[in-house]
Amino acid sequence: MCPSLDAFSDAALRDGRGVAVYLHIPFCLARCGYCSFFSRPFSRSAQEEYLGYLRREIDLWQQRNPALKQARTLYFGGGTPSLLEADQIKSLCGLFDLAQEAEVTLEINPIQITAPYLQKLGETPANRLSIGLQSMDDKDLAWLGRRHRSDRIPAQIRLCREYGFGNLSLDLIYGLPGQDVDSIRRNLDYYLALSPDHISAYLLTPDPDTPLGRDLASGAQTPLPDEDDLAAQYDTLRETLIAAGFEHYEISNFCRPGMASRHNLTYWKSKPWLAVGASASGWLPPLRYTNPADLDQYYHNIDTQKMPEEAGECSLEQACADHIMMGLRLLEGLDLNELQSLYQYDLRSAKAAEIAKLSASGLLALEGDRLRLTDTALFVSNAVIGELL
Repeated sequence: MCPSLDAFSDAALRDGRGVAVYLHIPFCLARCGYCSFFSRPFSRSAQEEYLGYLRREIDLWQQRNPALKQARTLYFGGGTPSLLEADQIKSLCGLFDLAQEAEVTLEINPIQITAPYLQKLGETPANRLSIGLQSMDDKDLAWLGRRHRSDRIPAQIRLCREYGFGNLSLDLIYGLPGQDVDSIRRNLDYYLALSPDHISAYLLTPDPDTPLGRDLASGAQTPLPDEDDLAAQYDTLRETLIAAGFEHYEISNFCRPGMASRHNLTYWKSKPWLAVGASASGWLPPLRYTNPADLDQYYHNIDTQKMPEEAGECSLEQACADHIMMGLRLLEGLDLNELQSLYQYDLRSAKAAEIAKLSASGLLALEGDRLRLTDTALFVSNAVIGELL
């Protein structure tokens, strides 16, 4: 697909553990008004055609670099990848040589959590479910346009456990109209009663091009909470989950000890990942690429073995900036020695004044060779990190 593949850092791919792989499945039964991800209406025939092209894309990448056949994580995202049949998931997993302890995540819509589906899914390599719960408050779910309701969730979580899924992640969205600190606490009480292994808590940030974004801009929707309320909700999330024994390991992510998302850590630690499917973005040093968010164009690219239009060799400066931006999202912070070794960039010297100012303001902490955001800075992380880029 792309001649730049010959320039990949083999050391990064041939480390004996394999590459992280993201597979985008864009089909949905209905589009959520707040969602800005690329998706298309579901039909079995359209999905089957798409999977044929997805397999061809995987083959093209692997022909270019056989190391891309070795995978340590697979992540099925979307869209609604739980619209895939278990046999289709198994077939796609079979295109890779999975590491013995590979993490294979499937994003799953609660309405697809049924005993027959889980039984079949148990016959695939999938071993981690990321459940699009979003809230345990039915008013929130109705406002978000979600089709599931909270009363069925406890039984569905029990089903997941009964069918052998020992790694369950729940999504939570905060910052909705009418939410406050008390409603967040109530929501978290319900979440914790489900005994998840991982919780991803996302602030609602409507894209202006989504139906929800347009409604908010026009005044057709109830305004969202103000910044002070949002910060208080975030602090409540952190304090409650940490008190319950969760590790806060990334700005939006919490886990039981040892249950961090190994796939997503690939992104935050700027390790290589292969991304396949329409709209998917990958990083195979020095190549950064994004597939078209258009099925016809995506199919055309595969038919003609054409590189993605947004592909290009990432400059050392841009790769370094991305590494800083992603690494500071981790609560453990950024390893400054590793940064200098990889990019020949001494952040401590280059941004000495900024680091001193932000540290004096209580927003950064420099601890030996590691730079991290303080707890105070987490909710305003984008502004703080921007000072260092």
